[in-house]
Amino acid sequence: NYHKNHPAPAPPPPPAEESGAAMMMQDAVIVPEPPAEEAPMGFAAAPEDAGAEPIELGAPVPAEDGMDALPEPEPEEPTGPTPMSIWNDEWQVTLKDRKDAENAKKAEVIEQANADLEAFQAAREAKREARMATNRSDEQEKLEALEADLENDNSWQKVCKLVELSQDSVEGGADTKKMRDVMIFLKNEPSRATVLSN
Repeated sequence: NYHKNHPAPAPPPPPAEESGAAMMMQDAVIVPEPPAEEAPMGFAAAPEDAGAEPIELGAPVPAEDGMDALPEPEPEEPTGPTPMSIWNDEWQVTLKDRKDAENAKKAEVIEQANADLEAFQAAREAKREARMATNRSDEQEKLEALEADLENDNSWQKVCKLVELSQDSVEGGADTKKMRDVMIFLKNEPSRATVLSN
């Protein structure tokens, strides 16, 4: 009766090659593969002709008659100034400011140069006038001296004016002291000069 109530253990499963199950170890549980015709987890099975024809991607769909293709989008033009145009405008303002400053400095230098030139010309003209006045005065004095010498009867006075009497004798030169003394004596004594001239 015992054998009737407790049947004998089931025979060991066939090897993995025959059943198609995966066996991890000797005591491992064997998981059978699902049948090929059933879809796993409730998904529909793949169609039989899947993969027979290649799928073409990217081919343009021709427009049907009466429908125009969409036009190419036009590039949008910027509504405001670009950073480059802003920088160019600022640079032009900077250049204009520099040019204005340079022109102002140039005008100032030219004005100063003209003032200096006028002052130089005025000083030169004043010096020239002073020199001309001195020359006229000296010339007048010489003319008056010549007229006085012509009216004077003592010719030794004219000789003494032509000779440098205050100069000392040059070293190594002839001694002219006695001659100078004679000239000065004759200039100061017109009577003696008259006696010598006769």
